[in-house]
Order: sequence, then C-alpha cells, then structure tokens
Amino acid sequence: MANKTMNEFLQQVGTLLYRYLRKRGLTHEDAEDIVQDTCYKFLLHQNGIGADHVTSWLYRVATNQFYDLKRKEKRYQTTDVDADSLLSLTHMPEMSYLQKEQRQSIREALETLSPLHQELLILKYELELTYNDLSALFNMNQNTLKTHMKRAREKMLKQVKEEFYL
Repeated sequence: MANKTMNEFLQQVGTLLYRYLRKRGLTHEDAEDIVQDTCYKFLLHQNGIGADHVTSWLYRVATNQFYDLKRKEKRYQTTDVDADSLLSLTHMPEMSYLQKEQRQSIREALETLSPLHQELLILKYELELTYNDLSALFNMNQNTLKTHMKRAREKMLKQVKEEFYL
C-alpha cells in the first residue's frame, strides 16, 4: 500500500514538475528527463528529506537541473524547430506567426527578470499554486512572498509594455 501511495505521489508531483519545466521553455524530452532524474534522486535520498520539505526539495532539484541544462545550451547553441508550429503555419500563417512572436516576446520579457521572479510568476500563474504552497516551497514568509510577487508582476508588465508599445 505504501508503495502505491509513493507511486501516486511521484506521478502527481512529476506532472506538476513537467508542466513547470515546459512553461520555463524546455522541450518535451528535456522536461521528461529532468522529472525522471528528480524522482530518481528523491527515491535515493528520501530518508534524508524532512516530510514538510519534500515538495520544495523536488522543485529545487528540478530547477537546478533546469539551470544546468540552460548553461550547457549556452555553450552549444542549437536551433529548435517545433513541428506543431510548422503544421499551424499551413492553416493561418499570419495568426500563427503573430502568436509565436507574442509568446517569444513574453518569454524574453520573463527572462529579463531575476530567477526568483521568473519562478514565482510561472508557479503562481501557470501552475496555479497558492500563496501557501509558494511560501512552503520557497521557505518564505507569505508577506515577503507577496511583496516579491508584486515586484515581479510590475517588472513583467513594464517589460511587456515596452516590447509591445515601443
């Protein structure tokens, strides 16, 4: 029974980690690899992790692996061709192009923010985590967290407005 609940827990957390990594801009394969490696590391080190820190530990390991991968990609620049975007170009080229351009602009605006602010915005608005979840995840007071969220939103809005209106 305990094994079944561990599997269910890892599937649930793995899905959240996967969505988080995809929102950060990773390919399907890279996100799956990081989730699998994170779950494997959790199984190896689960006895040394406090029960109240499991979720934050998992997110931190996945985030660190994300940063490691991005560092490696900077050294070896590659061009990523998305098959879905190629298919959508055959239907409505102008709309598809504009949507892709908007997504790219938003991603670029997000990348100008600090890593903490990037993570907060993605976890809060894309994965819909609550302030309680975020507070536990970052081991941060809720009022401090809300202050960081407000600053992140303001900086993001400023970047997006500059991008779209200038």
